[in-house]
Amino acid sequence: MIGGEPAARARSVARAFHVCLRGLESKSWSRAASRWGAVLGTGAVGSVSLTEMVDKREGALHRLLQSGVPAMLEVGSALKSAEAWEVEARLLYDELAWDLYDELWDVSASVRPELSPSDRREQIELLLDPLIDPAVPDAERAALAVNVLRAVLAARLVPLLEG
Repeated sequence: MIGGEPAARARSVARAFHVCLRGLESKSWSRAASRWGAVLGTGAVGSVSLTEMVDKREGALHRLLQSGVPAMLEVGSALKSAEAWEVEARLLYDELAWDLYDELWDVSASVRPELSPSDRREQIELLLDPLIDPAVPDAERAALAVNVLRAVLAARLVPLLEG
């Protein structure tokens, strides 16, 4: 039945899947733009410094030191921008992990009712821990998120296809 509880659950997971994909796409573009901005900004500061040194050989060391400070600030800015991206991505994965935990618990309870709550929690945590671990590369976390969401959506669609 399209309007029943199984359909509502499937729509909820599909919505979460869509939000996840959009978030991952946004973060990926943001990260790439941030990196390019850092490279271009650092290059711009470096090129101005190099031009000044070539034009005026007198006091080249003094000019190098003067131009080095803005270059170091630009690099520091780029590092902070990348750090901000990592925090945003971590928040995306943390939020998704909470949503997936609830979905996985519910799906697991209906498919494997014999599992004790502690065994169910342990299995879910085994699956989701890499998603919230910042040591796991972003590409692997993104792939895990997509695969788990795909599996949960499939589990939510089964009752609709059987009926």
